[in-house]
Amino acid sequence: MPNQEKAPRAWVYARIPGDCAATRASYDACCRQAGDDGCTDYKGHGPLRDGYQSMLRSIRDSKVNCVYVCRMCQISGKERYLYAIFKCAMKHYVKVHTLEYSLPDRLQQYRLGKRIEAYAQRTGAPLPW
Repeated sequence: MPNQEKAPRAWVYARIPGDCAATRASYDACCRQAGDDGCTDYKGHGPLRDGYQSMLRSIRDSKVNCVYVCRMCQISGKERYLYAIFKCAMKHYVKVHTLEYSLPDRLQQYRLGKRIEAYAQRTGAPLPW
C-alpha cells in the first residue's frame, strides 16, 4: 500500500569512501533536491556502510517515500544489489531519484533496466522513478 503522507519523506544516501568532503557535498546536494521536490523530512547517513541497511529498513518499514542519491554506484557497483534495491522500492511504492543523470535513460543502457521493467510488468508494481 502506498505511503499516504502529504509531504514526502526522503532518505538521502551519500557515500564516497575515503572522501568525507565529497560525501558531505553529495549529501547536501541530495538534501537540496529533496527540499526542492517538496520533501520536508530527510533521513540519511554519514560515510559509514551501515547506512545501506538502515535505508533498506526504512523502505521496508514504509518510513520514506523516496530515495535520493547522486549516482547509483554510490550505493553499489554490483547489478544484483541494485536490482534488490529497486525491487524493494517497487514493493513499497518508493521512488528513487538520482541527481547526475536520468535514471530511466541510464538504466536502458544496461540489462538492469530491462530486468526492472520485466519485474514491474510481472508483478504489477510501479516503476521506481
